[in-house]
Amino acid sequence: MLNLWMRASAWISLVVVILLLGFLVQQSWPYWQQYGLGSFFSGDWYPYESLFGLAAAIIGSFWAALIALAIAIPTGIAAAVMSTEILSRPWRSLSRSGMELLAGIPSVVYGLLGLWILLPFLQSSLHLLTGHNLLAAGLLLSVMVLPTIMVMAQDALSEVSAGQRDAAASLGMGWSERLWRVLLPQAWPGIRSGILLALGRALGETMAVMLVVGSMDHIPEPFYNLLSPAQTLTSRIGREIGESAFGSMHFSALMACGLLLASVTITISLLAHLRTEDNIRET
Repeated sequence: MLNLWMRASAWISLVVVILLLGFLVQQSWPYWQQYGLGSFFSGDWYPYESLFGLAAAIIGSFWAALIALAIAIPTGIAAAVMSTEILSRPWRSLSRSGMELLAGIPSVVYGLLGLWILLPFLQSSLHLLTGHNLLAAGLLLSVMVLPTIMVMAQDALSEVSAGQRDAAASLGMGWSERLWRVLLPQAWPGIRSGILLALGRALGETMAVMLVVGSMDHIPEPFYNLLSPAQTLTSRIGREIGESAFGSMHFSALMACGLLLASVTITISLLAHLRTEDNIRET
């Protein structure tokens, strides 16, 4: 009976995903017919002038996710190593509970904290005209994806067998050498899955990013200027979906943004799942 329910759940999930993608393809098709792949290379987004370039939002999404992962990956792995290898069991449980609590906080709360604390801090410390920028979005996202990386890295490190640890110690390896040559290589498949899932959340986050990124539809000048107000695919959809008429070209362009996000996040989730399945088979 349990296997039957599991199979039914898997098929229902697959059907929902297919229906979702089908809806996005159908609603965005007029946009792709008129603008095609050339929209990926245009940064102009002026709905009232029928200009719907995707480049600015794609670049903004890329930078926000990159900043988040650049901060969250080393921090999350270091926290996992600390809690798994150094802290005692009570403190280990406490740190894990804290990370799980962070993961459960609604994204809009993170966005409000970013508005009240992070943006004024960046504006005053960096002497900016406004704290709304890509750096703020990346910093906020790093806190939001940190629990995913930390918890999955902790689980992966905990699964390294005591025999491998003892064998490394018997070979005369010090703690740091065991960490870099045994523990992290053995735990890397699980850590990698956590990173992929964190990337999917970073790309798909809406409310928190929309509140701090600035929502300016232009490519930063230069394109690596992280202190410039910008736009992401999610913030664009969240801010403009209520202003677009159903069936209009504006609505179709927003559905195209949604299709891009859905395709990328589903692909990332599948990669993480496939990597996990491969690791289970290998063990």
